Amino acid sequence: MRKMPRFGILACALIAFVICLGISSGWALTSSRHSLGDVPPAPSSLYVPRSPLPKPMLIQGDQADFPEGQVLSLAQCIEVALARNPETRQSWQRARSAAARVGRARSAYLPSADFTAGANRSDPVSLDSQQEVGPANTFDAGFGVRYLLFDGGARCAGLKGAEAELLDADFQHNVTLQDVALKVEEAYYRLLATRELERVAEETVRQTQYHLDVARARHENGLVARSDVLKAGTEKANADLLLVRARSEVRIARGRLANVMGLRASESFEVTELPQKPHQQEWTDINNLTAEAASGRPELRAALARVEAARANIKDGKARYWPKVTFNADYGWRDRTFVPDQDEWALGLGVTWPLFDGFDREYTVRGAKSDLAQSVAEYEKLLRGVELEVWTAYSQLIEAGQAIEAARALVASAEESARVTEGEYKNGTASIIEVTDAQTARTTANVRLVQARLDWYTALARLERAVGRTLASEKNSAVRGENSH
Repeated sequence: MRKMPRFGILACALIAFVICLGISSGWALTSSRHSLGDVPPAPSSLYVPRSPLPKPMLIQGDQADFPEGQVLSLAQCIEVALARNPETRQSWQRARSAAARVGRARSAYLPSADFTAGANRSDPVSLDSQQEVGPANTFDAGFGVRYLLFDGGARCAGLKGAEAELLDADFQHNVTLQDVALKVEEAYYRLLATRELERVAEETVRQTQYHLDVARARHENGLVARSDVLKAGTEKANADLLLVRARSEVRIARGRLANVMGLRASESFEVTELPQKPHQQEWTDINNLTAEAASGRPELRAALARVEAARANIKDGKARYWPKVTFNADYGWRDRTFVPDQDEWALGLGVTWPLFDGFDREYTVRGAKSDLAQSVAEYEKLLRGVELEVWTAYSQLIEAGQAIEAARALVASAEESARVTEGEYKNGTASIIEVTDAQTARTTANVRLVQARLDWYTALARLERAVGRTLASEKNSAVRGENSH
């Protein structure tokens, strides 16, 4: 190295500062051009590219204890689940990890600077000299700046690939949020259905107790045999057993909803009722629903991001055919005294061009092209699956709506049949068996109506999930009429 006076320190420092300033400015411009989005600000937040990020639904971190005994609507249950369910936090951390990889890719546009220093004590030995030199101290220190000037587009391809992976992670986070919301809806409707079945069981107990009282009165008056009392008692015992089971199902359903919400299964809370007559929402043409799902489903947008990542890998593989040009700037000193008086500096360019690597680059590009074709096929497969999912959910919603109407007619018929049969039994023109059969038919009809309502709400939730509207809480609340009670 060429030795220079100490004032060279200032000159080299100034050169390094100017180089770093120019490179940093160029990196800032590059990063702004390639910025596609950011990670959601909280586990409960949706990722919406190229639009303002939503506010977090609940403060994360050390969450406060859940207040017991409160009454929650469906929208509130979903809000609690998105903030507390571990699945949302897990997907959020994956998105943050992908965002960190974008930062690493952008760091390739910045120069690297390092400082080195060392102190050695050695005793050199010379076999052809009779004079002993003795131990000597050596001190050295220096600053170095390295910057990659040209790499054939590898940095750009790496950054685009990392940003595409971030988009993939962000949209997968949206998928998790919608899946959690759907689980909450299904558990919520299941809890309401079990509570309605509990009321049906309580009404059945009341009716069977009435039948038992009538049978006992008629037996005491000598109008019927004791077998009628025994049959009515059997019916009452069976109704009591069904009530016990119905109450157990309510407890289990509440525990499942609490679990989906990220709470302890023993957590105490209540949920608001839904209207007895579901609002039959008018849905648009199935083709419009399919088109909406194709453009809005986060799974499809994540698959498109993976396609872009595969394309970036092809560009990265092709960039390996080009040479790499680097700029080096070093300044330091080396001497036998602790405070040396001799400076050293160096400026240079380096070129690295691999001529032969055993066809590694060629196979890398081939593999990247195959990965791209696989990603495109994966997207097409997912698209066909989404179309089938929308079609199936749409058909099930129509079926559920028709089943409700049929169940209502069945309940009306069963109620009238039971009322007439009870009157005939009091008049002595019907047997206790006919009464119990009519009561069984009435209970079955009410259970089927409850199940039909549950199927309708569940089918609606699944159709909204298939289309990609699961988290449109305000619209869903209006459809379900949550504020009706």
